[in-house]
Amino acid sequence: MFFKRTNLFIHMVLISSMVLISCISRPRYYNEKTGEVVKRGKSSIMVMPFRDYKVGEGNNSGALVSSIFESVLKKRGFTLVPFEKSSFILSEDGEEPFNVTSTWVVENAHRLGADFLLFGKVHDYSKYTGTTSFLYIFSWTDTSCSVGVSAKLMSCSTGDILWSGSFSCKAYTFHDAAWESADSLLKTMRFKKGKNKKGGN
Repeated sequence: MFFKRTNLFIHMVLISSMVLISCISRPRYYNEKTGEVVKRGKSSIMVMPFRDYKVGEGNNSGALVSSIFESVLKKRGFTLVPFEKSSFILSEDGEEPFNVTSTWVVENAHRLGADFLLFGKVHDYSKYTGTTSFLYIFSWTDTSCSVGVSAKLMSCSTGDILWSGSFSCKAYTFHDAAWESADSLLKTMRFKKGKNKKGGN
């Protein structure tokens, strides 16, 4: 009976550890002064390349996060404008896609072809290894990956930052952690209703 209960307990612990994802949110900012409305299916968003965590290491964390943001936004019904079509504009002007200025965005709004820009950086991209033991009988090694993302949504017509936020998640793979961070972060985005217009997320 003891061993049956022990096996059941171990089984439950393993299942729990497999599905557990820890997330940490940070203060979020929303511009209450703007009357702009972000609508699914109507408002177009361009996801800019995110800045890599520890630039120079070649971890491609920025590319991973940008790709996942595009996937999450598309899944939620937003219209996406491919960054590739406008990448040459930044090259011409020497702008960094993960830190564009409002002045530059407004001046090039017609060339960008999007209503809003989503950009930011990866502030954490780490792998952790630890050992878990059970009643000192046996132990196993756990590996988890942490991805932290900071993002901003800018209006191409006014250059205003409509929303910004930061989120960190841990999971068993970098992809899963990045997906949870992007998905959870976008869920915090609120879309203000404009005057005499119906808006929502």
